[in-house]
Amino acid sequence: MSYVVQQRKKMILILVLSFFVVGALAIFVVRDTTQFFIEKQAEEVAKIVGTFAKTARSVYSDVAIAKLKSDGYGSHVDSELHEGFIPIPAQFLKALGRATEQNTANLFHYRPVSRWNIEPSQGLSSDFLKWAWPQLEAQDQENPEGPIDWQPIFRIEQVDGMNVFRYLTADSATSASCVACHNHYETTENIKKFREQAGVPLGKSWKQHQLLGALEITIPLNRIEHVATEQLNRAVLWISIIFLGCLALIGGVYLLNARLHRNLENLSWEANHDPMTNLLNRRAFEREANSLWEETINSDKEHSLLFLDLDKFKFVNDTYGHHAGDTVLKAVAEHLSCERREYDLVARLGGDEFAVLLPYCSIDVGMLVAKRILRKIESTRIDWKGEVLTIGVSIGLAKMDKDSLSVQKVIEQADMASYIAKKSLDTKVVAYSENI
Repeated sequence: MSYVVQQRKKMILILVLSFFVVGALAIFVVRDTTQFFIEKQAEEVAKIVGTFAKTARSVYSDVAIAKLKSDGYGSHVDSELHEGFIPIPAQFLKALGRATEQNTANLFHYRPVSRWNIEPSQGLSSDFLKWAWPQLEAQDQENPEGPIDWQPIFRIEQVDGMNVFRYLTADSATSASCVACHNHYETTENIKKFREQAGVPLGKSWKQHQLLGALEITIPLNRIEHVATEQLNRAVLWISIIFLGCLALIGGVYLLNARLHRNLENLSWEANHDPMTNLLNRRAFEREANSLWEETINSDKEHSLLFLDLDKFKFVNDTYGHHAGDTVLKAVAEHLSCERREYDLVARLGGDEFAVLLPYCSIDVGMLVAKRILRKIESTRIDWKGEVLTIGVSIGLAKMDKDSLSVQKVIEQADMASYIAKKSLDTKVVAYSENI
């Protein structure tokens, strides 16, 4: 009898030890898996943010600066001192980073940095940058024959007691004009003096595709770690109740992955939509339009792109305030959403400019749609604190087919047509032609 009791005690002890071993192993696996998912999801978000920032700067350069240059102006590093000029792309990227940080509830933020920047806020001011920048420099090439396959540098570290994902991606000298501009700066007297004071050898020059700067992207992990901690506690609870800890682990990991996936989807939605109108933003619109254009290159399909520029919008903003202007933008967005087909693309490109892409619609059909939108918007009446607000719109159309050079070119053509429509006394809808 005592032998049986002893065997039972041994069995209970083995079961208890097994329980703790399985539980400890399960907790370790959950934590390790959680950390892996946090890092991978943060890396994907950082890639999206970096791509967005570089794309925004390219669009700014290709659209805004190019338009000003064609009008006899352009960009200047001291634009506030030169009437008719706007900041250079690097300054625009810095301002965009600050605005993004303010408008994303601290979900992420980014800023341009460089070893060669003379502004303290964009220098290698942290341990992370001093650690990561040399690793980017090690990937540089003395005489690159084309774009370098830069690999980003990242790690998770603590800042003010909070875990953050730090990510550094190269922002190389992509164009010859960019190289010429920065090489010229290095020859100016104030830059030479600054380099001497900093103990940096003079005469630095770059070649196209070499490392010129980088984007530092920081993603606070407190929110996602909070979700992860909840899931870990849930897994531990299931392990305590059910002896089969592996089953609880699988359930916890599955639930954690689902939550992380939803968080990533939310971030992806915010990165692709205009927060004011919930329409596609410029980046997402151009990406979707580019996919359609690539399908069109080897076919006879034809699509119509509408570029809408609101009239009297500045008057509304100046007279009634920006809240009234926001109400107008939302009303226009609602009209465009109601008029669209399921597969039409509607976007707010920025400011008071909208775009509508009508797949598989000829210019003639697009003209009919544009006139219907025109009537709808012009008939809009908005009651604003006892005042009735009205708004107008100028619409330009451009055709997208296999002969189109690019989506950006089609947008420029439609924009040009809308400009003609805005100046016209006869019609507010104009289709682009070579004669414009």
